[in-house]
Amino acid sequence: MAEKNLEKIYEILSEEYNVFAETDNEWDNNGLNSTDFKSLVSVMLSAMTHTKRVVRACNALYEKATTPEQIIALTDDELTEMIRPVAHYNKKTKHLKELCRQVIEEFDGEVPKTKKELMSLQGVGRKTADILMNFNFGGETIAVDTHVHRLLNRLGIVETKNSKETADIINDITPKKYKKHAHEWLIQHGGNICISRKPKCQECVVYELCEYDEKTS
Repeated sequence: MAEKNLEKIYEILSEEYNVFAETDNEWDNNGLNSTDFKSLVSVMLSAMTHTKRVVRACNALYEKATTPEQIIALTDDELTEMIRPVAHYNKKTKHLKELCRQVIEEFDGEVPKTKKELMSLQGVGRKTADILMNFNFGGETIAVDTHVHRLLNRLGIVETKNSKETADIINDITPKKYKKHAHEWLIQHGGNICISRKPKCQECVVYELCEYDEKTS
């Protein structure tokens, strides 16, 4: 494995990509993370969905409801119609209603601030919890989605079968000084360059450090 190259990879990617706070990104521009609750809902709805569709769904939702109490007051049909642009909108309607009930009844209407408590909420998995911990609650953790999982395996940093395994390893081996922004560098490179089909190897700034058997020159 190329674990020995990890720090060098982070150094290169940190020079190539800005962190999200320095970019003109759609999440900030549309206020999807303007409160802890909106961050939680936005990230939960984003699973398996392109950012533009997440923005459409969240804008429609937040025009009518921005608190757990307001979302619960919506009918299921109303909520489903608002979030229809996201994948699995019927399942997410049920999950979101239950999540809101939990926040109200179990956490006094406030988004919980520990990873364990976040993951106790309906529809909240490891990735969502890690994102909230890193961006909202001052934690330093690397969230792993399909882009990050694919990238780290191709680079040879990990040899894993799923995102949870990848998250466990990359959080364990990443030096503390890189943890705060590693997710931001990795997801941009994985989503823009090391894409699933036909990765843009000729544009890759860490090409020389990559151990992907099928990389092209």
